[in-house]
This record gives sequence, C-alpha cells and structure tokens, in this order.
Amino acid sequence: MRICAGILNDLSRPRLTAAARLRPSARSLLTLAIETSCDDTSVAVLEKQTVPENGKSCAILHFHKKITSNNTLFQGVHPLVSLQSHQENLAKLVDDAVFHLPSSHFSESRENNDGSSKPLVEDLFGRARRRRPDFISVTRGPGMRANLSEGVATAKGLAAAWQVNLVGVHHMQAHALTPRLVAALQNAGQAPVARDKATCPGKVNVKPEFPFLSVLASGGHTLLIHSASLTDHQVLASTTDIAVGECLDKIARVVLPPDLLQTTRSTMYGALLEKFVFSGPSASGAGNARHSPEIENIASEGKEKDRYRLDDRTASDYCAIYGTRADYGYVVPKNNEEAKKQNITKWGWAFNQPLSKAAGGLKNKSLEMSFSGLLTAVEHVVKFEVDQRTGKRTQYERSVDSISLEERKDIAREAMRAAFEHVVGRVVLGLQQASAENPGQTPVSTVVMAGGVAANSYLRYILASVLVARGFPDVRIVFPPPSLCTDNAAMIAWAGIEMYEAGYHDPRTIRAIRKWPLNQLLSPPDKH
Repeated sequence: MRICAGILNDLSRPRLTAAARLRPSARSLLTLAIETSCDDTSVAVLEKQTVPENGKSCAILHFHKKITSNNTLFQGVHPLVSLQSHQENLAKLVDDAVFHLPSSHFSESRENNDGSSKPLVEDLFGRARRRRPDFISVTRGPGMRANLSEGVATAKGLAAAWQVNLVGVHHMQAHALTPRLVAALQNAGQAPVARDKATCPGKVNVKPEFPFLSVLASGGHTLLIHSASLTDHQVLASTTDIAVGECLDKIARVVLPPDLLQTTRSTMYGALLEKFVFSGPSASGAGNARHSPEIENIASEGKEKDRYRLDDRTASDYCAIYGTRADYGYVVPKNNEEAKKQNITKWGWAFNQPLSKAAGGLKNKSLEMSFSGLLTAVEHVVKFEVDQRTGKRTQYERSVDSISLEERKDIAREAMRAAFEHVVGRVVLGLQQASAENPGQTPVSTVVMAGGVAANSYLRYILASVLVARGFPDVRIVFPPPSLCTDNAAMIAWAGIEMYEAGYHDPRTIRAIRKWPLNQLLSPPDKH
C-alpha cells in the first residue's frame, strides 16, 4: 500500500506549522545528525543552501565521522559490543560535531525560517560564535532497538537543550535518498568536508528525480523499492529469509582461507570476499597487473575530489567500462536452461540462481528473493566431495585443507554471481512492471543501488550486463561512493533535511522502532 503526503489522516506524522516551514526565500538549513542503527556510531553536520531565484540546491558537509565497533572476535555484529561502542563514542563525536558547526559568518543567511535572526552557540569561554542547528536528525529505525535508542535519546537531549525540532529518519529511506545527497554535494563543487564558503550554482538541481527504482542491499536488508516521491515508496520485492549481505558474509567465513580470516581486522567479510577473488591481474591493460575496481574505489576515497563522487551512467556505459576485465568472465545466459549449463564448473559442482527450481521454476519470475538456499549449497560444496561425472554431492566429507586456493576463488566467484543474478533479475522485473502498470506516467529511467553490497564492482558489472541484454541499455544506474554505501550519518542528515523541508518533524516522545516497514513511513507502527 502506498502512502502519499496528500491523503494522510490524523495518525500520520506531525507537520510543521505554516510559520515554521521553510520559506521559499530561506537560503539554508542546518542539521546535526546521528546514526546508531547497528554497529556504526556516526555523527554529521550538514547544511543545505538554496538559490532563492530558482530553488536550485547544494549541500555542505561541515563534519562527518564514524566509529565502527570492534566485532572481530565474533566474526559478525555482536549486539552488546556494538551497544557499548555507541555508549562510549557517541558523546565524543557529538562534542567534535558541535565545534564544527559553521561560524556565524560562514553562511550567507543569518535568518531563521520565520525571519528572526539565527541563534548562535558559544563555548564556555566565548571563543566561538557558531550557528545553532535548525533541527536534529536521528535514525529512528529500523535496526537494533537498544542501539537505536542510544541515538534517539541523545538526539532528544540536543533538541531539548537547543529548543529545536526533531526529525526521526527511516534508515532505508535515507539509503534511497543518498544519491540526491551526493548530487547536492557535487553541486557545491566542494571537497568532502567544507572548509570555507561554498556557492550554489544556478543551473543544477538535486538528482535523481522521482520516480526511480532503488535496490537497498546490505547485511540486514535486501529490498527493491519504487520511489515515486519523497514520501511515496512501494516495496516491490524483498527477501523471505536472510539478506544478500548476510549471505555473502557467511559464505566468506566458510570459503576464505583460515589464515586470512584469522589475520583480518575487518568484519566486512563480503568486501573481503570480492577482494579475495578479484585482486589478481586483469586483462584490460595488455598484460599489466591491475587491482580490482573495488580496491581502486577504496584507494580513490583518499582523494578529496573523488571521495563523494556520484557514479551515474547508463547500463551500456558500465558494460564498456567493466567489460574489459577478463577475470569477471561473465556472460548473460539467454534462458534458464542455458544458465544451468553455464553454471557447471570444472570441479563438478554448480550454483544456480536461487528459486530457479522452486514451484517448477515459476518463482524465477516472481518478485521474491531468498538467499538461505545458496548459503546451504556453498556449505555443502565446502564440506562434501562432489562426483565430477554427475555433479552430485557424495556422502564423503573432505578436510578444509584439501580445498585448493583456486577452487576457493571459484566457489566465491560463483556464489557472488548466483546471488547478484538473483537480485538483478528482480530489478528487470521491477522495470517491466513499472512500465506496464504506469503507461501514461513518467517512465522509470533510473536504478539506484544503495547499501553496503552496492560497493561490489562485480555486482555493478552483472547488473549492467543483464539490463543491456534484457533491453534496458539506456537505463541509468546510480551508485553512491563506497564511503556512503554503508551506514553513515550524512545520509541521515540529508533525509532529515528533505523531510523537514516537506514540513515533517517528530515530537520528543518518540521511541526507536526495530521494525518499520517503508510503506508506513508516515505512520510508524510505534508512534511513542
């Protein structure tokens, strides 16, 4: 069910009064944002500036830091460890953020939305006169309730102390809007964190424009969403069991060499899986060794000008870029039967796309996703020997040491391929459905990939290849930079600003929401 701002009843989120809404002539909005939904503690200070004459916008990120809890010993997110990390680090990050609020002379506008002068914040010694945020943004849900509650409680305290409004942000809406944040940052033509005044250009706007499809792929979520407007999001497809990110993380812990697992300090096992498979030479440079795109992306994050660059190209353009990599070795199958033949490896085993055999193959064309079966298939290949003549699993177990490095890489690559084909197949169905159901409306011409899994370059290539093969070569695929694909407070700040501009805010009585369906964005299941 879609929920649109124009048809809300009294159960909807409160709207700002007319006097408190952002006036067309207002030049800027400033928010301090908090993100604590899982294991990342993040705080940001974001300002949106608007050109009064034409309404074009840009964003200035004054502060943005993140601290991830150390869950290495548990090979995954431990709820108590993550909660303790929030308790230890959130206040420190807020302290830092306060001292990065823009000074009174930074922003051109010194007026409130109602025309009064903006209040300033001074430290105990009166050394700095800084602008007070117009409101506080905080992740309200979905996520781990105890962790969310740490952020919500802190946000309430700041809102009460500064006597400003509070906006409880839906975590998945923020992911979907991330490309619009990056576009606004690019509009300012600035480095990732503003150090002096930025000027909004007059001939650009925040993109992508609605409507668009969003794929939110992370360790906790796998959703295909049709976003018709800021507050109108329809979930087209979701996973019936585990998320694709969780699936890849667990596969990595099964497939990666034991010595690599023991020495790594990262719990981003999905990223390690990609690095493990594609860290060797590429054929694109006439024999010259080249790191995988994922590694190149991580390296480029150190460059100020690339850190917040929005990757926005057509599917055919992505094919041209990533198609030079011989180590990807991916060919789009014409049909399900051809796919089954292609998937058979020299080792005898094969990973087919999830649900390809369910209900006689009918579920392969349904807007449904499942990843637990793929995880089980990988575990069986690692644990049991396979009869290479029949491709069937035997009853004979094999030792972990007997699996060669080459086969481990093949297992990892084929598992990623099967998972990504499954997600991409639903994107194609979503595009076809949107076109069929809305023949007279603006066609969906953009697919936004968000969430931690979106940083995977192999996923990008498979998505682009399948879209081209299925007749969507001109659809634009938008990827936020890797630094903003994972959980962060900058996206919470931007979503808060967009909601606040639309007139929404929340009372200081709100509580964290563990499960919050996106189609209940404006009528949360737990109002207080």
